Amino acid sequence: MSAYRFCRSDDVPLIVEAYERCNVGPGAVPWQLTIDHMKRLSREMDLWTSSCMVAFAGSDPIGVLIAAKREPTANLVLHAAVHPDHRRQGHARHMMTSLSQKMAILEPTRMLVEVPAEAMAARGFLGACGFARAEPLTDYLHSGESAAAAPVLDLVGSVSPTEILASAELADASELNRCWQRSPRTIRNLRQSARGVGIATDRGFEAYLLYRDPRDSGDPLPFTARPSIPAGLRSGPAPCEILAIGGLKPVPALLGPLLAFAAGDSGRPLYLPRVHPREPPAERLEQVGFQAAGTTLRYESDAARS
Repeated sequence: MSAYRFCRSDDVPLIVEAYERCNVGPGAVPWQLTIDHMKRLSREMDLWTSSCMVAFAGSDPIGVLIAAKREPTANLVLHAAVHPDHRRQGHARHMMTSLSQKMAILEPTRMLVEVPAEAMAARGFLGACGFARAEPLTDYLHSGESAAAAPVLDLVGSVSPTEILASAELADASELNRCWQRSPRTIRNLRQSARGVGIATDRGFEAYLLYRDPRDSGDPLPFTARPSIPAGLRSGPAPCEILAIGGLKPVPALLGPLLAFAAGDSGRPLYLPRVHPREPPAERLEQVGFQAAGTTLRYESDAARS
């Protein structure tokens, strides 16, 4: 007999156990999930245990759904998996439907999923669950070498992430026009570990950059985008994650020195994950040395009571 239940705040060890049991065989993802990861996902990505669900066969966990929620905007399903012995029996779809029905009552009703373009099984599953494909999100990578060689202008200076977040562009940015990993809400969550650099005038920030130095950002979290590093760069320093890039005048002559600041003397690669096509810097990234390095597909649905 199968049973399902939404989780409580003290169910984090159960969610981790269910994930470990289910993340095997075909479709397994190449990362572990720990209790510490769950705590960080709650702080950084707004994971809610009450939006997570576990399926049971007797007392054994056989399925898990892990989701985040941001009121009043949307829910993001981070992961759904079923043990190989219990797949193709409707467990994953039941959990997804249960979360949708819950959010139809509690809100927000918008449901999001972000999956790699090559994840064909996940894409088929989301289509079967009534999710529609939205705009693709593009990963961008900068080698960092040319940035490190660029001069750092005297006008470039360190600024607090809070100052940049207060700029009109980010303050007014739609959460839905940015990936969850780099949305304004996530950046606010990360403001203690993020670094900012900008060129400020009496008009505001002519150009700015928010980033996470790999030396103080901790290990990459499960369910977040990872850079696909070319073989020639793998032996070098770890990539620096760019959280936001923009400003009043985000032209190459101003952005180049900011990228040089973030790349440092060692020429760290710079990684900008999951750029939405309507995000302001999308059309300028190749002008400052970024190259497309992968595609994530966003799927959307509106929660329904039945």
